[in-house]
Amino acid sequence: MKALPSVEALWQKNKDRGLHIFLVESQGHGQEELTKYAADKGLTFPIAIRNSCDFNGYKGGNGLPYAFVVGPDGKVVWQGRSGYGAVCLEQLERIKYPGLGKLEVAPECVKAATAFAEGDFAGAREDAVKVKEKEADNAAAVADAEFIIERVDAKIASLRAKIDDAKSKRRYLEALRTLEELSGKGFKGMEVADQAKDEAKELKKEQKDEIKAWEQLEKTVEANEKARDDADKKKNLIKFYEKYEGTAAAEEAKTLADALSG
Repeated sequence: MKALPSVEALWQKNKDRGLHIFLVESQGHGQEELTKYAADKGLTFPIAIRNSCDFNGYKGGNGLPYAFVVGPDGKVVWQGRSGYGAVCLEQLERIKYPGLGKLEVAPECVKAATAFAEGDFAGAREDAVKVKEKEADNAAAVADAEFIIERVDAKIASLRAKIDDAKSKRRYLEALRTLEELSGKGFKGMEVADQAKDEAKELKKEQKDEIKAWEQLEKTVEANEKARDDADKKKNLIKFYEKYEGTAAAEEAKTLADALSG
């Protein structure tokens, strides 16, 4: 368990390159205990709870730590107790186009794939469409171009779903930030980006008070990280609730306060 801070550092440094890390709890601890432990240690990567699974039947399962490294092709490339960090970095070097989900593309699609990896989703889609038109008789190029187009469209659909979900839960600040991402430089020039920009403007106007409340709740939660104990944290959250009562952020503050002792 002493190695976990170094795992967190590995995760923070490389998560945007395509690294995924998760810890499987194997000592019988519950969610509350693990949540507190992760918070105390500053761990942000996912932790799966073992429940009734018995790891003793697996190689390395009867001792800690034990790690498996799965390469970008979905195959286990390494397992053991130490040295996983270096192996992770080696495997990351195999990923030419982070986020695309494809290790190699046809030469004609390299430009589009590179644009996607750099976050230029509009440019990636535009280049891929051009490849489809220009290389209509090249099955490999067309297949990869279609793949890139589908990946861009899936990205847009995912952001749209997050916006709609946030709105339905009255989490308007979250919705606004996602709209700003969708209207940002990654999608510049696309109709969906222009629509998102207009929607963000309207949302800021219609839900001004709700958005302000969410912003203030973020500040309250951040300030609570320096509070002396749960009693002080609860006091701050209750004070927030009373000031912003009627907003969704106030409801969230009440839920957070109720979960604290003191």
